[in-house]
Amino acid sequence: MYTKYKFFKIVSFTIIYLSTFFFSFIIISNAQSKIFKIEDIEISEPFNTSFNKEKVINKAFLKAFKEFSATVIISKDIQKIKYTKLNEIKYLVDSFEIKNESFLDKKYIANFNVNFNKKKTLNFFEKKNIFPSLKRNKNFLTILIFIDNDENQIFLYKENPFYENWNNINEKFFLINYILIDEDLESLEIINRNKENIENFKFDEIIKKYGLNDYIISIIFKNKKELRILSKFYFDKNLKIINKKYTDIDLSNQKKLENLILKTKTSLEDLWKSNNLINTSLKLPINLQIDSKDTLKIVNFEKDIDKVDLIYDYYITNITNKNINYKIIFNGSPKQFLKIMEENDIDIDMENEIWKIK
Repeated sequence: MYTKYKFFKIVSFTIIYLSTFFFSFIIISNAQSKIFKIEDIEISEPFNTSFNKEKVINKAFLKAFKEFSATVIISKDIQKIKYTKLNEIKYLVDSFEIKNESFLDKKYIANFNVNFNKKKTLNFFEKKNIFPSLKRNKNFLTILIFIDNDENQIFLYKENPFYENWNNINEKFFLINYILIDEDLESLEIINRNKENIENFKFDEIIKKYGLNDYIISIIFKNKKELRILSKFYFDKNLKIINKKYTDIDLSNQKKLENLILKTKTSLEDLWKSNNLINTSLKLPINLQIDSKDTLKIVNFEKDIDKVDLIYDYYITNITNKNINYKIIFNGSPKQFLKIMEENDIDIDMENEIWKIK
């Protein structure tokens, strides 16, 4: 990634080395690597004499910013940007696209894709003392156990209000995909046998059936109108626990039940985000070199690093007939960077001060 000024400066010295196709690809890649994209923001407005297209677009910006913030920010930090002004949001917008415009029953309806400038947005959050998280969707095996202490009964599937309603409560900005266990008599028998020690019980015998290493186990204890929800969140061989208490709970009230599930999911989403925070205060400069004759390797390299949210910025510093030198600004440690490169099958030679892609 580099600015137009740097781009034209580089072109003046290197046009003899690179083809027009190569530079065209870099420009397109550069544009796409600088944004956070929020898609399919639906806006509808009455279509009458007071209809104003600019107001519709502004409404799309506000809604997109709200959705993006909810996706990458822990819920307690949302309050810090709750009253962000429209002109501040418009400053963060890099570009937008209007799709599927229609006029139906005197209504204007359209879908918007809104692209937020990556550097401006990260800087905005940093000034608000907010560390956003990576936008990482993840599947978690989920076991929901409902224990009714009033009736001295344990429910895993039927008559378990959480299991029956869990996947009905969804928000577009949720990152966790909950894979509920199948109705299985064997699993129910295992849990019944261990109900006296359920808080400390290891569920390995059930978990191994599903081939997922990461899981969430939520145990809901009901005692009259009091409810305690103990959630075990296991990810990357680390276990974290959430323990929440709620009073004056009526599970027969569908609206209150759904609100309780939403609160529980929000807590789990926050825990997941906290595992993926971008430390924007840490900006590690990395010098990286690649063979300038290997066009395919260059194209694939930029395509891969464009997808890495921990890369704050990157640009070309120098081009010769032998090498292209990149400067990468990374929001993390060298170890994290090398791990990401390895995951993308990018082999790096670290013998010299300037690392080289093999």
